[in-house]
Amino acid sequence: MSPSSRKSMVIAGGLAMAAMFGVPAAAQDDASSPALGERVALALASAQTAQTHSDPAALAQALAVIERSGARPLDDWKGEDPVPAWRALVPESPSPLRGSPLGPGYRSGKAPPGRSDSFEQVFLSGKKASIALSTPSDTALTLQVLDADRRPVCTTADARRACRWVPLFTQRYVIEVRNGGNRVAEYFLVVE
Repeated sequence: MSPSSRKSMVIAGGLAMAAMFGVPAAAQDDASSPALGERVALALASAQTAQTHSDPAALAQALAVIERSGARPLDDWKGEDPVPAWRALVPESPSPLRGSPLGPGYRSGKAPPGRSDSFEQVFLSGKKASIALSTPSDTALTLQVLDADRRPVCTTADARRACRWVPLFTQRYVIEVRNGGNRVAEYFLVVE
């Protein structure tokens, strides 16, 4: 796939996400429609691509999805949040809308070729859990979630790259992003 067609696909995906953000909550629970975390993960990747290609309109649309969601960096993440820098590139961007304090949390990271990047996150018993993964590149990434006993809860390598489940127990889960490609892969991960 050429870089220009990849750019078009990512930007088109960002536009579709912005339109999808208005889908009623009842329809969002449908397994065929992307969950909020998935839309935010795609918006983060779209924003990175828009910044790389100096496309302020696509960047503004991706930022709108991120800001309307109430997404914020995950509490334990020590990486650099790209969203403030993206906002600075879109001067007419309104100040962020504040969503629910329990909105999705995000982080970015890099996975070396043939290796994985992982971290832990607590999920509460009986509450829906959702993790979505996106990348601004076409690198083959796998998302895997392991419980406290290191048993797989979810493994996905499909285009959607999302895991949804309801934890039986409140515990720490390991979230692992594995890079099956031959170059370093940047990624965005959103946790609900």
